[in-house]
Amino acid sequence: TDISEFHTVPSEALDFIEFVNSAPSPFHAVEESRLRLIDAGFEEIRERDSWIGKLKQNGKYFFTRNRSTILAFSVGGKYIPGNGFSMIGAHTDSPCLKVKPVSKKSSAGYLQVGVETYGGGLWHTWFDRDLGIAGRVMVETEGNKIEHKLVRVRRPILRVPTLAIHLDRNVNEGFKFNKETHLTPLIATATKELEGTNDDKTLKHHPTLLNVLVNELGVKTVEQIRDFELCLYDTHPSTVGGAYNEFIYSARLDNLMMSYTALI
Repeated sequence: TDISEFHTVPSEALDFIEFVNSAPSPFHAVEESRLRLIDAGFEEIRERDSWIGKLKQNGKYFFTRNRSTILAFSVGGKYIPGNGFSMIGAHTDSPCLKVKPVSKKSSAGYLQVGVETYGGGLWHTWFDRDLGIAGRVMVETEGNKIEHKLVRVRRPILRVPTLAIHLDRNVNEGFKFNKETHLTPLIATATKELEGTNDDKTLKHHPTLLNVLVNELGVKTVEQIRDFELCLYDTHPSTVGGAYNEFIYSARLDNLMMSYTALI
């Protein structure tokens, strides 16, 4: 056996790893796809604009909707309106834990972030992971406009802990948990809670979480954050593994693998 086999990694696998590591949330997956399409020579258009006279034969175009959906298409050189076409579809979302609209929780001296399960996940695998958050935030600008901004906290600020073995001797016989009460990550100790105002946002979410978002987004005040949709994700990056580098170890394979193959 050629020893080089142990080190060779297909370029396609490395490119996919780059894609999935750049897409911790569906919104990031759409943005990464948008950037790749632009690099491939696609022109970005908007649904609200007229396409009359804009679409040309041999043209390549795409548009996004709500920053969570992206649709790309190319027009054949011999295409005539009314002809058929081929299409492929995939979804950019994956099973995950999402921050609840009202996430402020605490227990036993710890601040917690209320989450809900999204999709058909293997929820026991989310325990004892280094979790960050990613998604989109609606931010009010100085001109009183609402802007969509992507946010990604790369450091592990959340963790769903399990009990030490001497506190749960039967855990190896069957790990059972309540998704509402046990699958709730910690974000800080209660002594670290930041002082906040008694507005609706503070009542719904810990000031600690909101201030993390403020720092990541580079906005001036918590009041600028009007709403958000955030996913939890494992900060450990996806990678290629196995003795012959023939496996991909990654979260979000369902469904970023299909999103990637449709894109390329």
